[in-house]
Amino acid sequence: MYRSAPAVFVIWSLAACNAYDPDLGPEPFLCAATEPRCPDGYACMTTAAGKMVCSNGTTSGSGSDASINGEAGGSCAMPFSGVLATWSLAGQPGTQTSTAAGGSAPGVTAGELKRGGALVAAAGTNSISSSGWSLGTLDKTKFYTVTLTAPSGCSLAATALALDATSSGTGPTSAAVGTSVDGFATSVPASTTAAGTVTFTANAAGGMLEIRVYGVGASATTGTMRIQGTLSVTGALQ
Repeated sequence: MYRSAPAVFVIWSLAACNAYDPDLGPEPFLCAATEPRCPDGYACMTTAAGKMVCSNGTTSGSGSDASINGEAGGSCAMPFSGVLATWSLAGQPGTQTSTAAGGSAPGVTAGELKRGGALVAAAGTNSISSSGWSLGTLDKTKFYTVTLTAPSGCSLAATALALDATSSGTGPTSAAVGTSVDGFATSVPASTTAAGTVTFTANAAGGMLEIRVYGVGASATTGTMRIQGTLSVTGALQ
C-alpha cells in the first residue's frame, strides 16, 4: 500500500536539508511535486495504475501496483540488449559545453556528454577536451559524465563503455570509469593511449544510471584529456 501525502509531509518535516529519509525501505511511496522528487537511490516511476511513486526498484504490495515495472511479476515492456546510447564527437571543437547523444535504444533517454567539477574547456578537434585535472591521484570531483534513463517499468543494466580517451604530454596518464550504482565509490581503470572497451557491472534497478570518466595522474594542471571519436554504452533493459 502506498503512503499517503500526509506521510510524505511528515518525512519532509523531519529533514530540513534533505526532503527524505535515506532509509525508506523498498515500499514505493508518492513522488514529491517538486525537485528533489525522490531521495538518493530512488527514482520517480509510473505504476501500472498511473501513480507516480519513488522506488528503489524492488516490489511491494499486491495487485496492479505490486511492481513499478508495469505488470505483476516485474516484466519490462521494452526488453532490449545491445548498444544503449552513443555520443559522436565528430565535428566538435573540444571546447563545447556538452554534446548531445547521437542515438539511443528504444525508450532510453540519454543525457548529454559534459564536464563535471572545475574542469576547464580546451580545444581539441572531434572531441570534448579539458584541462584542470588534479595532479597525481584520482580526484572524483573532476570528470566527464553521461546519464541513461530506462523507460518506465524497466531497469537498466550497463556492462561496457566503448571509450577513446587521449591525453597531452602533461595530462592524465590513465583514466577510470565509475557509476552511480555504488555512489561512485569504486572505479575501473581505462587507457588514455588507445581506444578500448571498459567492462563493468552496473545494475540500476531504479532505471537511472550516471557514468563518469575520470582522469588520473596529470603532471600539470594545464595538461589535457579528451574523449574523441564515438562514446557508447552497451547493456540491457530488463
